[in-house]
Amino acid sequence: MPYQFVDEIVSLALDGVPRIEVAKRFVAGDDVFSGPHDVDCVPESMLLELMAMTAGHLVFRHLAERRLPLLLKVPECRFDATAAAGQRLRAVATLRGVSVVADGTSIAEAEAQVFHEAQKIAHARLMFVCISVPPDAVAARGGGA
Repeated sequence: MPYQFVDEIVSLALDGVPRIEVAKRFVAGDDVFSGPHDVDCVPESMLLELMAMTAGHLVFRHLAERRLPLLLKVPECRFDATAAAGQRLRAVATLRGVSVVADGTSIAEAEAQVFHEAQKIAHARLMFVCISVPPDAVAARGGGA
């Protein structure tokens, strides 16, 4: 079953410095809480995935849904605190830049952070390789994201 990493898009701005804010609540009992770690603590891998999905969504929207962002690398990632099951988290991503490299392929760089209320929990700098999406693939899934 596909996992939903974004519960709600709180805001999206594509003018000026592109920015997105999303909300996510990891509910106690989710599969992410099974394993060898603290059962009430959201795994850091899930926080990184939340930041990657948030930034990837921003890149996809910024590129007018014509390029598919694939996570290339995470040059920097820091976890400053933990998140608990049931907390409403906010992930915020800003686009740092997009560079065309060849034949419809580009590289995008973004920064993302995860917050619980005013407390910053995590921060990452993420890079994506953005590949062309055939127009019929977007049409087949019903348009934009």
